[in-house]
Amino acid sequence: MSHIYQSLRVRQVFGVVSTDDIIPGRYKHASTDPSELATHVFENMVPGLAATFKPGDAISCDDTFGIGSSREQAVSSLLAAGVVAVFAPRFGRIFFRNSWNLGLLAIEIDSLPASEGEIIDLEPSQGLVKTPSGIVHFVPPSTEMLDMVKHGGLLAQIRKQLVKTAIKDISQ
Repeated sequence: MSHIYQSLRVRQVFGVVSTDDIIPGRYKHASTDPSELATHVFENMVPGLAATFKPGDAISCDDTFGIGSSREQAVSSLLAAGVVAVFAPRFGRIFFRNSWNLGLLAIEIDSLPASEGEIIDLEPSQGLVKTPSGIVHFVPPSTEMLDMVKHGGLLAQIRKQLVKTAIKDISQ
């Protein structure tokens, strides 16, 4: 059965968003704790926004999201802030890959007809979002990508597979 993300609160950002906009570079080496970095997300772009994030938030962007550096902290800080999905028409390729590798849903969608604070439901395996304005379709991510998110990211998925293999080997 596919996972349905219910009651996600939409948080909107506008324009092209770089990884520096998500987490300013001056914090990259200040801490390795994503929870600490989460307190600074979007602080140059939308001051005060970081303090308003809560678990189950989804970001909607009207332009390219995550261009720029390959800094994984952009993704890990969003996850630590409570963001479970980002919707945008385009993503920076490295940000897109980092998102899935760390367990953040990066959904390419032309437009998400939902306003700031509105509640949506996401069915990624079906390629649909239920918004107050209706249902919007997108190309669903592959089963492999959804499995990565289900396990909490690529490394967590590999770790679980290795443990499963080790237990199997021990029991033989």
